[in-house]
Amino acid sequence: MLYFIKRIVVWLRRARYSRGFGVQSPWAYKFIRYVVNEHYPYYKYKQLDRQVYGLDKRTRKLCKFYFRLANFQQPHTFIDCYPASQCYKIYVNAGCRKTQYYKVTEDILQEEYVRLFSEAGGHSMVRIPIAQNCRALVDKALDFLPSSSVLVIENIKRDKEAEEYWSALISDSRTGVSFDLYYCGVVFLNREMVKQDYIVNF
Repeated sequence: MLYFIKRIVVWLRRARYSRGFGVQSPWAYKFIRYVVNEHYPYYKYKQLDRQVYGLDKRTRKLCKFYFRLANFQQPHTFIDCYPASQCYKIYVNAGCRKTQYYKVTEDILQEEYVRLFSEAGGHSMVRIPIAQNCRALVDKALDFLPSSSVLVIENIKRDKEAEEYWSALISDSRTGVSFDLYYCGVVFLNREMVKQDYIVNF
């Protein structure tokens, strides 16, 4: 019940940012319309719902988005930082079978995750929740990931500190086009596109 109340409040606050309305960039519009807010009931969803059970609605929503993002991005590698379960791995691999999965835990050495980022391959995806030590991870990801990669930062609206960090991140010279989905932020590292942050009612 609490999730639905919060969801309604967030939706109302962001109603004017729905489904790409007002977005001038054709590429950004397509991403918002067909990846972020695609409501097509992919046949895989029912299968994945049976395979991955016991998820709260917010996590399931993110899982389905990661499925669509993987289908769009066709990542060589998915680096999942501090995952609580295998759910994101399962959904990403359903979206792109060829994706290689790597998990970053809290006790991993810096040398190890730097190696993962530097060897990630083209169009890779990296998921990092805002948590302890996340800033070091994000900083190295920006330094070593290929420019065709995408970062997904979770919990960007957790508190004022998280919001300030997100603002600093999208202003960083190493980032390109970004999308504020409230529950997470999506940052493309391709700096050839005009840098802009889009607020999306997700």
